[in-house]
Amino acid sequence: MADIKLATFNLYHFAAPGIFWHERKPTATYSELHWQEKKNWLSATIAAMDADVIGFQEVVSHEELGALMAENGYEHFFCTGHPIFDEDDPSVYVNATVAIASRFPLVSAHPLSGVAGVPDDTVIDADFNFSRTPVDAVIDLPGIGETRILVCHFKSQGAFVDDEDIDVLADWGDKIRTTYMQRAMADVNQVAKRAAEAGAIYRIFRQTLDADPDAPVILLGDLNESPGSHTISILTQADRVWSWGSVAANAVPEAFAYLKHVYKLYDSFNLVPMQGLVRPNTHGGIIAGSVLDYCVVSNGLNPKNPRRRGTVTKVEVFDDHFELGPPKARSSDHAPVVTTIAVADGPI
Repeated sequence: MADIKLATFNLYHFAAPGIFWHERKPTATYSELHWQEKKNWLSATIAAMDADVIGFQEVVSHEELGALMAENGYEHFFCTGHPIFDEDDPSVYVNATVAIASRFPLVSAHPLSGVAGVPDDTVIDADFNFSRTPVDAVIDLPGIGETRILVCHFKSQGAFVDDEDIDVLADWGDKIRTTYMQRAMADVNQVAKRAAEAGAIYRIFRQTLDADPDAPVILLGDLNESPGSHTISILTQADRVWSWGSVAANAVPEAFAYLKHVYKLYDSFNLVPMQGLVRPNTHGGIIAGSVLDYCVVSNGLNPKNPRRRGTVTKVEVFDDHFELGPPKARSSDHAPVVTTIAVADGPI
């Protein structure tokens, strides 16, 4: 039986000509020629990836993306909704959406709203929600079965200070002090939001795993954090547990020891032996870049799980465009990440 391939792909402002990203200026929109070049590059990259399911971020013109994916053999497409535009200028978008495209029918697909009870357990405000509403889909993957797939784009990095707040201050001491203070508070805000999003997605995984511990669940996303960050650890529960209450970590009764793995999630890159000594960057460039894009899976796809429904066997980063491709506006500032899952022909 053929392997299954899933990908996450941040498109970098997939917005048709006439739509500006973040501010109205000539360099923040596409000409008809550059828009066609971007779509051509996207089609070529998708063909090279050969993924069965793709989760997209930075989707603005979702109808155009759906049509393009249909042309490329992905008949099943869902986007969480419309982007948010500037109230004072409806041609300027201020927040994009996410989407999913699949070669296989979508059993279900809907926007994931709310944060799954996180505010009740944390200091996060009760009205908190995802920065971009995730996709929550179920796809019947051949050989694996019904698989819950989430597509996310966590809160962006960067603490933004309003220029107007600083410009009205005549004294340079006030300008500098105010800039630092506003930036510090903005940093707190964006870090807390990503942490809350990670905790919310972990709880979403648990909804499925509590009912079926070996269920295949997959997150495809631009998580805007590095692999060693505390945010990613919140999501994967990768930090070491030193005790279970007053019981030492290694003293769990043998019959229950497997549960230590069931309720963790796994960065698929770390599940593949000999992936390489250096993890490829997925954002910014091959040298001066970072890792922000992930495929995170449940224990049901862990190669070490004897009850697994499939096996993660490969993770690829399609980053040629960082050095050889067109400028990022006509390609992307992210590299798509493709995870291959081997399907067993019979019981494992």
